Amino acid sequence: MMAGYVFPPALVRLIRERLTPKSWCLFEVTDDELVQLLTTIFFAGLETYEGDHYAISVAFIGRNADDLVMTEDAAAGVLPLYRWKILRFAAPRQYAPRELVKLAVAGGDRRIHCAVGVLEDGTLGIVGLAREGFSTGSDPFIKIVASRPGCLSIRSGRDLILEYERGTIVTVDDDGVFTGGAVHRALRTIARSAGVDEEVVPRYVDAVGFLVREIVAHATGGILIISAEQQPAVAESAPYRMALNSSLAALLRLGWRAGVGGSDANHPPSEAGVPAFNQLLRNAFLTEAERVVEEFGRLTAIDGAVLLNRDLALMAFGVILPVGQPVALEHAGHGSNGGTHVVEFGSRGTRHRAAATYAADHPRSVVFVASEDGHVSCMFRERSDAPVRLWWLAAGTAHVP
Repeated sequence: MMAGYVFPPALVRLIRERLTPKSWCLFEVTDDELVQLLTTIFFAGLETYEGDHYAISVAFIGRNADDLVMTEDAAAGVLPLYRWKILRFAAPRQYAPRELVKLAVAGGDRRIHCAVGVLEDGTLGIVGLAREGFSTGSDPFIKIVASRPGCLSIRSGRDLILEYERGTIVTVDDDGVFTGGAVHRALRTIARSAGVDEEVVPRYVDAVGFLVREIVAHATGGILIISAEQQPAVAESAPYRMALNSSLAALLRLGWRAGVGGSDANHPPSEAGVPAFNQLLRNAFLTEAERVVEEFGRLTAIDGAVLLNRDLALMAFGVILPVGQPVALEHAGHGSNGGTHVVEFGSRGTRHRAAATYAADHPRSVVFVASEDGHVSCMFRERSDAPVRLWWLAAGTAHVP
């Protein structure tokens, strides 16, 4: 975390440094225009609409004039999926906090954003609504979300560019937490034990990351457990125990197999026997998988934990976890000295203590906990003779330790 306090204009330099060249929404956009973009969203995030607070979400499209932005795979003729679809207004609306607050009501499903662009006269305007599609490859736009007063989350595709919270910039330890870390490896191992194809394993891990994002999105906090077991025993005593149904792993597996069906080394999918049907089928499976992720995420708003088995099938929700004796946790985040000690959760309370107890009693299972303030932690015990490791994650993260 940076020393001292900064105001949103100070974020402009960091955005330019951290965004890839493919984020062409910044092409010919001045620093002054970016300052206006950020500060207007920031102040909109402080307001309410008819007494309720809604997350302000903006897709900045720069000077883009296209109404449909396809994924990189679609551009190559592999899969007809869009990255962004712009629903343009007949005339741009004024770019002002009150307009963003009013339109935030339409973004309740978190896939509809205000499309903000640079107009011909060089000013910013709300040109329409941006419908977010599939997040694959690089993203030409950037997404800025004010989920809570005083906070900004800036993303490009799946990448978290930076997290700003009440005057400070929160850093994310992607190298130690999200890229090849212990939990990342554990989830890959769980996926393989569920029979997931090796090519689908990264999508399995991504699905868990999107689930974590959904927990943060509803702003009430919650617990998500990814069990290493097929039939976790804790589900048997849950008030909302589910009959075993389809799983996320199955949908991802079917989607991948549909996408490669009928093709070979000499005939790519676009030229295979039934390419259109294969692509349509894969599209349907991926769409269903995203819908399931959203449903599972919303269930975490109910008191208790959401429990998924190794197939990412919903076993139970509203699971009341026991709270045991204080658990010795090893900090695994950036700057940790590796010491094992009892962590005082303070105001985070029973939810975190219960999650730590579960992680300690169930090695190889991964437990995510979100607080009402949007902060996320992850707890994981690799084996019974190892300590429980703890990661503090930035709010709104869409990646996995």
